[in-house]
Amino acid sequence: MKEYPMILQELGSAIPGGRVLEITTTTGCIVGCSYCPQDKFAHRQRAVSHVKHLRLEDFKRCLARVPTSVDISFAGYSEPWLNPDCTEMVEHAYVRGHGIRIFTTLVGMKGRDLHRLQALRSRVFVVHVLDDGAYMNSRLVGDKYLALMRQVVDTDIASIRFIVLGEVHPDIAGIIPAEALVRARPLSSRGGSVNPKVVEPRQPVVGALTCVDGRQYRNVLLPNGDVTLCCMDFERRHVLGNLLRDEYADLFDGPVFSEVINRMDGTDGFLLCRMCEYAHPKASAC
Repeated sequence: MKEYPMILQELGSAIPGGRVLEITTTTGCIVGCSYCPQDKFAHRQRAVSHVKHLRLEDFKRCLARVPTSVDISFAGYSEPWLNPDCTEMVEHAYVRGHGIRIFTTLVGMKGRDLHRLQALRSRVFVVHVLDDGAYMNSRLVGDKYLALMRQVVDTDIASIRFIVLGEVHPDIAGIIPAEALVRARPLSSRGGSVNPKVVEPRQPVVGALTCVDGRQYRNVLLPNGDVTLCCMDFERRHVLGNLLRDEYADLFDGPVFSEVINRMDGTDGFLLCRMCEYAHPKASAC
């Protein structure tokens, strides 16, 4: 098997800690990453809500309940810029005083969006570069995408990083400097939701465990206002509440989060974390 100089956990260590609310701006994604269980998310989400895109007014209502100490990350379970209001959401969160994190394939983004994003000071700006088709929909690489990628490479965004899972699409290979590109491989099974032919699921952690990344406080806002536990919860197994009706603090005082914490401490019952690569057995007290 080919070895890569940096794996996803190492990339994660370069990203700031702290509380984060990830934003899933849309249900459904055309990027087609094989290491993303998007079909399972879309199936579960559509069963509870007909809302496809997170509406800008709903985003503002939800964000009004979130302390500015919480970073807002435009990532979630689908490509953020498939929602045409995404850039305005980023700007709104930035003006409110939130730290901004961006994870994007650039699909759906336009040059004018990039120009507006350059005016902001994002804490994290990661571009997931389209590959040669091994993991992603390489048909999305066209003239407009390549032109935008050139603009991104030439941008002065200090926090920008480029990552590819697999081999870079041949039309992009000459655009991104080799030293700027992080090569990785898909190591997360998203709690066992990814096709095992792509990422083999881990053996479940038994007993008390801890999340080495503190992802129980890196939650995900969905287009209908629901908030799931973390970016591994594509199948909505732990829904903490809904920010269209609940205060942010209530998400962590409610029965679902309490149940999650109890099960992390070893109480019996289903817990998605047991299948997650970021879960480690908790050391016994001496």
